[in-house]
Amino acid sequence: MIDTQRAGKKICENSAFDSVVEHLKFVISTYLEEKPHMSLGAISKKCSVSEPTLRRIMKGQIKTFPTVTTVLDILTYVTNEKKTSKIISLYPGPIADFLKEMAPYVEDTQTDYSVEINQELKQPVKYLIYKLASNSAGVTRQKVSDLFGAHGLKSLDSLQDKAYIEERAGKYFSTSKSFTSSHENFVENFKTVSEFLKPDKLSPRSRLNPLFRNFSNSVSPEAFEEILKLQKKTMARIAQIMTNEENQGEIPLFLLLAIDTLDTKPPSEF
Repeated sequence: MIDTQRAGKKICENSAFDSVVEHLKFVISTYLEEKPHMSLGAISKKCSVSEPTLRRIMKGQIKTFPTVTTVLDILTYVTNEKKTSKIISLYPGPIADFLKEMAPYVEDTQTDYSVEINQELKQPVKYLIYKLASNSAGVTRQKVSDLFGAHGLKSLDSLQDKAYIEERAGKYFSTSKSFTSSHENFVENFKTVSEFLKPDKLSPRSRLNPLFRNFSNSVSPEAFEEILKLQKKTMARIAQIMTNEENQGEIPLFLLLAIDTLDTKPPSEF
């Protein structure tokens, strides 16, 4: 296994490694030195990052930041560590800074990241079942049947056979307390969950009405950054409320959040 502490110290001591790509290159190089029987092709098959992408990293030919998914796919493989907060602690410097900036929740929440489970959850029904099973209340076989029919029950059995979920006291729970899904799956997952929005179920007398908002406007970079900071602060507080054991109950709450541009360009390119 890669000596992550030694790698982290080397990065901190060497100012040349001041970018995420350089840091990743160092991590992969160190791993290959310690595992001389391995190759980039073998790593690619294990971590689901394409061999051309790995070669571009090693040659320093990537012009933009790699995705959070690519970084986590590589690091969970070379360290055999699934806890995202642990991975951040193992790689102080550019990698840790990048993950904390791009996925701020991964440091404060004890989430797991798994290449295998993310591949499995590309199937929408399996994703939704696993998401329900990851809630503190779990999910019953009857509820899976009500929501997804026979196909859902088949998917439930498949997830159990692969040990991604387990049955306890008549309910099904994920075997990981919390998980981080791939950013590359985010859009499809967002669409899948949004199908459960129920604008026709609002009641003027209920304190528990769901919330729907869809805002857009042209703003300055400063305003965009201010909105991001405000949303991150709010999300951190919401995460605390949702994960507090005193607040556990039977409502399978979900929250969808996305801030981006109505354009093909990201906000950094305006």
